[in-house]
Amino acid sequence: MDKQIHFTIRLNMKPTNPIVIDGETYDIYTINLAITSVVNPDASEDANVAMRLVPTRVANGEVILANDYARSMALGSVENVDAPTKTAVAQISASIQEFIYAKGL
Repeated sequence: MDKQIHFTIRLNMKPTNPIVIDGETYDIYTINLAITSVVNPDASEDANVAMRLVPTRVANGEVILANDYARSMALGSVENVDAPTKTAVAQISASIQEFIYAKGL
């Protein structure tokens, strides 16, 4: 049986280029990120990753989400992904490991 640890993180990020929808600029991505690490019976490691980037803007004290323009990514495995994806998952994993050590978990 695989052992899984699940973290869900919600952060704000900046898109590479601001997104313009109906003449309005959405210069923030609201992000939903879930990573499930997997330890396989042969002791190899893998992960499932799901991410949703929602174009977001703030106007007159109101947060406006463009959910219809969200970008999503779901990976059942990170074994055969491209270099930018491997790097991102490795950096997130390393940050979580540092947190675990720092908190003595």
